[in-house]
Amino acid sequence: MAKKKRPRLAPSSTPWDEMDIASLSPSQALVHATHKSTYAFRHESFEGDIEFFNKFARGSCPWCGSKRVYKRGFERTGMQRYYCRDCEKRFSPATGTIFEDRKLPLSAWVDFLIQLFSFESINVMTREDRRSDTTIPHWIGKVFVVLDGIQDGMVLSGRVQIDETFYPVPGKETVSVNGKLLRGLSRNKICIAIGCDESGYSFFRRAGLGKPSAKRAMEAYAPHIERGSLLIHDMEKAHHKLVEELGLKEEVFNSKLISKLDDTDNPLCDVNRLCCLLKSFLNSHSGFDRDELNGWLDIFSVMMNPPENKMEKVVLVLNRAMGNPKTLRFRDFYNVKPSSES
Repeated sequence: MAKKKRPRLAPSSTPWDEMDIASLSPSQALVHATHKSTYAFRHESFEGDIEFFNKFARGSCPWCGSKRVYKRGFERTGMQRYYCRDCEKRFSPATGTIFEDRKLPLSAWVDFLIQLFSFESINVMTREDRRSDTTIPHWIGKVFVVLDGIQDGMVLSGRVQIDETFYPVPGKETVSVNGKLLRGLSRNKICIAIGCDESGYSFFRRAGLGKPSAKRAMEAYAPHIERGSLLIHDMEKAHHKLVEELGLKEEVFNSKLISKLDDTDNPLCDVNRLCCLLKSFLNSHSGFDRDELNGWLDIFSVMMNPPENKMEKVVLVLNRAMGNPKTLRFRDFYNVKPSSES
């Protein structure tokens, strides 16, 4: 007999919600009050939301793309209202952005992004912020949408270090031969190409499965390295074509030998550090869908590139979200069919 699904409890709930507060023990009353207080704090409304949105003027219609739009009054909340002359639809500055269907104040988003840039896992963020277990994954999906393409224009120059790191495919996708799993740099490992320069800029690109070929190395690295730069790398043969095609100077080192050196003496210490930090970041979200790896790499690129301060990184994401409006509705993210009422 199939087990009955237990109803999902609201993040604000406690075991004593239906009880008279006076009947609770001192310990129960303390836990109940603390949880409710923390939940209320995390969900407190913020008066600056409307002011924030109204400062982002909309120059085109989110429905039809027309530029023939103009301001037409305000909503009850004080949000600026726009009108499109072509499709005759009304919209606000939030329409068509990741904040369109928000139920929480923008201050919650600021807090969430700071946490995301601090190596905190989805479970930790959900627990600390008293969120539903569907909220944080949905918000991360929205961040993927906002940051899509953010690395496209990244070009390193001067002294450029490159290397690859490898991350396992999910267990159900592992490849075996004669009942034995392929080991080493096989198709059971995702190759991630990493590059950085002395100015503090870096990029992170998926480069297929297993040991990189010359073709995959070109696809991953070539768009991000300025011609004529000095390439510092190990003895990976796949890098040779990259050096030839871009007319790069090079310094080549034996990875087995330099791995024994102190960081101060290791010529690839900067890129090796990024490899280590990336694995730590991905491990903090170890259950992530590998099809979403590019989204996670985009987030990590924001974490590792200027500006250094996390709050400035949050500003970057918010400005990008409003300056290049895209959205991701809950039902689309979770593939939920709309009800007849909606």
